[in-house]
This record gives sequence, C-alpha cells and structure tokens, in this order.
Amino acid sequence: MNSLEKSLINLADDLIKAEKNSSVKQKRMEALDCFAKQDFNYKSDNWLNAKIDVFLKRQYQTSIKEVSDIQAFSCEIDNIESNAAYLVNGNKLINNNKNLGLQLSNIVDVTETEASTFAAAAASEDDCLYSINTAAFTGGFFLNIPDNTVVELPLQLISVNNQQEDSFYNIRNLIKIGDNSQVKIIQCDDSVVDNYLFINNITEIFVGKNSHLDLYKMYNLSNSTAVVNSIFIEQKANSVVNTYNFELNAGLLRSKLVSKLIEQGAESYSFGIYLVDKQQYMSNLVDVEHLAPNCKSEQIFKGIVDDLARAVFNGKIVVHKDAQKTIASQVNRNILLSEKAKVNSKPYLEIYADDVKCSHGTTVGQLNEEALFYMQARGISVENARRLLLNAFIGEVIDKIHIEPIKVRMSDLVKKRLNGELSKCNNCIIRCSDAQLNDADDNCIE
Repeated sequence: MNSLEKSLINLADDLIKAEKNSSVKQKRMEALDCFAKQDFNYKSDNWLNAKIDVFLKRQYQTSIKEVSDIQAFSCEIDNIESNAAYLVNGNKLINNNKNLGLQLSNIVDVTETEASTFAAAAASEDDCLYSINTAAFTGGFFLNIPDNTVVELPLQLISVNNQQEDSFYNIRNLIKIGDNSQVKIIQCDDSVVDNYLFINNITEIFVGKNSHLDLYKMYNLSNSTAVVNSIFIEQKANSVVNTYNFELNAGLLRSKLVSKLIEQGAESYSFGIYLVDKQQYMSNLVDVEHLAPNCKSEQIFKGIVDDLARAVFNGKIVVHKDAQKTIASQVNRNILLSEKAKVNSKPYLEIYADDVKCSHGTTVGQLNEEALFYMQARGISVENARRLLLNAFIGEVIDKIHIEPIKVRMSDLVKKRLNGELSKCNNCIIRCSDAQLNDADDNCIE
C-alpha cells in the first residue's frame, strides 16, 4: 500500500466517523472495505496506455482544508444567461441563487430521504476509484428538480481549485430530475493554480418520465492535471438525455458515461470531441444499456490526435432480450496528425433482441490528401487548408450543441486549440465576469 492509499484511507476513516447520515455512512463503510481489498492497478483495456501511475505516485494533499473566502474569476463566453454554483477545493459550496424552483446544496448535507438513491448507480466493486470516491468524497453538488419544473436558464456547476499544494479530490454529485421536467446543466472543472491535481468525479443522475436533460461537460485543464470523471444515468419512460463531452486539454483524462434506458420510449444521445497532443492521454468509455422496448440511442465521438499523444474510445451498446424495437447507432472518427500519435477504438454491440436497428463504425486515418490538394490549387496555404478541414471535421459535433453561446465559444476554443494558441484557458470555459466568490456576493448571473 503506497502513501496515497494510506492517506485516502485515513481521510475516509475520519469522514465515516463524522458522517451523520446513517445510509450514507453505511455506503462509505462498505466502499472503504472494498477499497482495502483493491489497489491502484490498471492493466485492463479500459486503461490502455494510460500511464496513470505517473499521477498516482505523487504526494497529494487529501485532507479538507479551509477555503479562502474570496476568489476572482472572469467570464469568457458572451451573451449567455445562466445561474452558477461553485464547489471550491472539493468541499465548500457557494450558491447564491434563490427562488429557482429547485434544490441545490452540498451533497454532504443531504437528508436520509434525499440520499435514497446515493451510490445506487455506481458500484464500488467495479473500480477502486469508484470505491474510494464513495468512501472519501468531501463534497459535491446535490441537485433535486421537482416534478413539472422547467428550469429556464442553464445551470452551471463549477468545481474550482485554488490550493497551492498538489491535491487529490474525490467529488460526488447526485442529480434527481422529476417527471415532466426540463433542465440544461453545464459542468466545468477548473484550477486557478498550476500545481498537480488528481480529480476523481462521480455523478449519478436519475431522470424521471417525460423529462429532458442537456448535460455539457467541459474539460480544459493543464498538463499536470489528471481527471477521472464517471457519469451514471438512469432514464425512465419517454425521457430524453443529450450529453456533450468537450475535452480540450489535460495531462490525463478518462471520461466514462454509463446510460441505462430502463423504461420504454427513453432516448439517449451522446456527443464528444477530444483534441490531444504532446504526451497527453484521453480516454472515452461509453456504455449504453437498452433494458426496455422502443428506446433510441446515438453516439458520435470525434478526435484529433497529434505528437506522442494517445486516445482511447471504447463504446458499448447492450440490447437486452425485452428491448424490442430498439434503434441504436455508434460512430467514432479519428484523425492522426503525426506518425507516433495513436488511437485505440473499440465499438461494440451486444444484442439479445431480434427486432432492432443497430449499427456501429469507427475510422482512424489522416487528413484527405485530395481535399488538401484541391484547396491549395485554389490559393489556400497548406496550413490554412489543414485547419479548415480539421474544423469541418469537428464541426459535426459542435453543431449538435443546443445553447448558441456555448456553440460559438466551443467553436472559438477549438480553432484556437488547432492553431496552437491554447494550452490551457486561464479561466473556466464558462464563468461569470469579475465575480467574487464569497457568501456576501450578489448572484453570479450574467
């Protein structure tokens, strides 16, 4: 057992002793027992070429530290109206939004009733990072949207780090969306310092009947940051969920999305882009389970990989016996910009029903030389031609975005990233201008 594992176990012990919610305490204890039997060992295909040991061998600050009251941020997206809440250093929630018709609080403060679905979707025995997150999470967002509620403005849930020490965070989010409700959620991880970070996020989402969720997940962190983000979604009848995963920068990034369509008529659409260069590693794992009839799912993920970077896409669709009339598709497209860049793509279908329409496909290649030649013949330089083709390649996913200011901002960030101008945004992709984060501030709303 290394020093990080010991430190995390000590933190979990302290949190278990202090936990007042009996059901959560039981889940913490079970997860800690599970973690004690596991170790940080990543040899499976899901961690191919990850080199996660480089990050896990560092000495991280794991204990809860007092959060400074003031932290300045600036907005980098124009013409967006939204509500924002902040989780600072993995434990302090700052939320000044009132009268939104929903409940938004720190997950460590949930009641027994509110915690009824906690750890119901993410099993600790599946992965040691799941178990230590359940045992040692220090904070996170608890969002409860009642039945028949339409949240008009997008809701930003922003996790921010401003500690000077190298830090390891276990952040746990729980989102409940009632029947006949609608919400757009924007999740963003950011740091205002350049020290080493390991961010271990788990988000569990339960979507009620006839409800609609758009979930945007933004990553734009430094090369000294490792992020393991896992999202588990369960959908009831006739619900629609759109997820968007935008991966622009990080030293190591592993994003896992597990969607379960548990009642008929549910629809799940997943879109993602990843731009990887230098010695970065980005991995996307997407699992969709069709458990009921007349459900639909679609996955479109596109990546551009340069230098010595590595990217992995593992997509899996399982259609159970009772899930007749399923419609499912899965597409992964990749462009390699150097001879040493690598992509491992594994689309996978597992079908037990006999009345379905399912497809999957993957491509890994270089830019179209004929298209490059055609554009150069018309006076466009080779560099501009490459950028135009790469932007068009990514554009199919950008066009799926439903919030116009985010679409414009993401298009701009992709262009900057491809131009080599962007190694890490100074601030989060979406942020309120000149906001001061303290309990006395006005609402952080544009």
